[in-house]
Amino acid sequence: MIWDLLAGVVILAVLALFLRAGFVKHTVPAGHSGLLYRNEVFAEALEPGVYRRFDPLRSEQLVVIATVATALSPNVFEVISKDQFSFRVMVTPLVTIANAREFHEGTPPISKDMAQFYTGPEMRLSLLNPVLSNGIMEAVAAKTLEEFLDDPAGALEGVSTEVAKVLPGVQLDNLLLTSITLPPEVRKMFTEVERARREGLAGLERARAEQASLRALANAARNLADNPQLAQLRMLQTMETAKGAKTFVLGSPPESVPGAEKPQG
Repeated sequence: MIWDLLAGVVILAVLALFLRAGFVKHTVPAGHSGLLYRNEVFAEALEPGVYRRFDPLRSEQLVVIATVATALSPNVFEVISKDQFSFRVMVTPLVTIANAREFHEGTPPISKDMAQFYTGPEMRLSLLNPVLSNGIMEAVAAKTLEEFLDDPAGALEGVSTEVAKVLPGVQLDNLLLTSITLPPEVRKMFTEVERARREGLAGLERARAEQASLRALANAARNLADNPQLAQLRMLQTMETAKGAKTFVLGSPPESVPGAEKPQG
């Protein structure tokens, strides 16, 4: 009887260990989507959370894909504008994996040789670089340099349509244009043009000010000629506002009075 009881306990312990070892814990972090495959065949999608599944044969594989907006490493592209100006732009792509299964199954994995240069989601998203390079070059080539500098973000709006062709399930949220590097001679040319424009505006403002001043003097002279009393009123106003001891001589000089004798030299 005792041996039967001990045998039963041993069997239960072995069964418990087997059951415990047969359960597998899967964790899908927040901001990620889980893809569960069974024998290399898609089984179901898992939302963020912790899952315990009975899989004694270890036939299930979990693939976790980040679905939050991701800023990739900035890239520098050499571009040529419509008017044949060559310059560089630095662009940072902001992408979101909208469909994790389409992205995982429709995007070829990157080679092991290149995998050492990329970490996390950038491993496969690095395939976006050639598409961005081609799209940015075409977008800039359709604009003159001045048009591109006036609205660089608007010039690159059409680039996002090419992303879905290379990376299924991925949407390009934005292209952050972080810098534009012009050659020294082009920067000098733009500086000289801007300086000339500013100098022209300053000269125009000076001419307008002089014209307004001359117009005011002409109006004052006309008013004094038509109303001599204005000169006397202006003199009285000057006398009232004068500070300190002042001497004012009223009347006309002797040579302007009829019959007055001029001083002998």
